[in-house]
Amino acid sequence: MSVQPLVSVRTLAYNHEKYIPHCLEGILMQRTTFPFEVIIGEDCSTDRTREIVLAYEKEYPDKIRGITSETNVGAAQNILRVQQACRGKYHAFCEGDDYWIDPLKLQKQVDFMEAHPDVSMCFHNAFIVKESDFGVRLYFTSAMKEMLTFADACQNTIPMASIMARSEILARLPEWRLDLWCSDIAIRLWCAHHGNLGYLNEIMAVYRRHPGGLSISMGPLREKRYSDEIYLYREFDKETGYQHTDVIQARMRQVEAKFQRERLGLFYFLLHPDKFVAKVKQYYALGACRRDTLEWRL
Repeated sequence: MSVQPLVSVRTLAYNHEKYIPHCLEGILMQRTTFPFEVIIGEDCSTDRTREIVLAYEKEYPDKIRGITSETNVGAAQNILRVQQACRGKYHAFCEGDDYWIDPLKLQKQVDFMEAHPDVSMCFHNAFIVKESDFGVRLYFTSAMKEMLTFADACQNTIPMASIMARSEILARLPEWRLDLWCSDIAIRLWCAHHGNLGYLNEIMAVYRRHPGGLSISMGPLREKRYSDEIYLYREFDKETGYQHTDVIQARMRQVEAKFQRERLGLFYFLLHPDKFVAKVKQYYALGACRRDTLEWRL
């Protein structure tokens, strides 16, 4: 660990026994012209995750560093301690249940960031693997712009396993984002506030959706998810001096409408028949070639 890494790979692991070997193998297969480190926050799992992480650390002591504790510190403190341990100019993210599939992923992203000093963060496409029905689809099913503005970033979710961001920008993230489940949104918007986001049109990672994942486990906690996201937008608006308030306010209205749709189900469309007509038109506008990738949610 004496060599100064250019990239720090940030991995959070909790009860990922089934997935963490695949995650780490995808990181270790990276071929780069620069040194990189892997910082793993193992949060006192109840399965064999810690044992596996420590075994990899022992085998690759020059590359992997596990951060552990005697008790579970929670997601927020795990994120913070991993971030503080990173030494690289760039941070790349790969949760313990996701994995990379391109051995040149880090090299391609570093080359892009070095060539575009005005870009605060870059990302790429990924596969979504849904374990419950063995479904596989693309994260981005339509073309993305190479450079995204703040308004673009506010409208597009991004797979965490695809993100590479400048550490100096991440170091200034406000502490209140650690209280929220949706800290990934804060990272995306914070980076977009400090520069453009760059998109590499390649599929270089896999995002898993499984019963133990955060996005699935938060599903039943609809009101908590909604209130956290609204709180994030309000705090972000204040934190940035209301520079993006029109975009933020519009996004908050979209989140409110989505929450109402999820809460009311079909009754939402009975109350808003115009929304139903718009949804049907959107569906048919996609064309037959893409309907098999569309998730039809009322």
